[in-house]
Amino acid sequence: MTQDTTQAPTIKEYYYDTWLEDGTQPLGYRETGWFKPRPRTPRRFSELRPGQDIASFDQGPVTRTQIVKYAAASWDFNPIHHDETFAKTARSGGIIAHGMTVFAYLGRVATDFFGTPDLQRLSARFVDVTRPGDTLTLGGRVEELIPDADGKGGVAVISTYAINQHGGSVAVGQARARLQG
Repeated sequence: MTQDTTQAPTIKEYYYDTWLEDGTQPLGYRETGWFKPRPRTPRRFSELRPGQDIASFDQGPVTRTQIVKYAAASWDFNPIHHDETFAKTARSGGIIAHGMTVFAYLGRVATDFFGTPDLQRLSARFVDVTRPGDTLTLGGRVEELIPDADGKGGVAVISTYAINQHGGSVAVGQARARLQG
């Protein structure tokens, strides 16, 4: 699909990316993707079953532009995130994305699945690094359901995961949320 960059689309749906280092897409306007608001209906406790899979989705490819934007937002200017020469001499072996970026992706799995409940806990363990150009597959599974004594809802615990395009685990996590009925 070729993109026409002569007409500027609405700012809400697109942004202008001045540099895509992987060369897979033409320069210019790109869809904002997951930044678009998605309607979320809160999930009900009674709808869930232990072992239930959470639909997976792809995120990426991760670009150097996204990495630098996160560095600016978080004030984390560690050179392993933006300086190729330095990063190649470090243990990382090259530029890597911030772990908290991947953590945010795991958070998206939880909020997309639960809707907008009272999240009680969100945790993650990083297994490997994410590099520019990586596309992550994100998903999860319902692990535990703890009903309230009154039977009007309960706490749901899900596991989450991020796997790169090579099938390697990048991060695993867990989320707990209080759900109604």
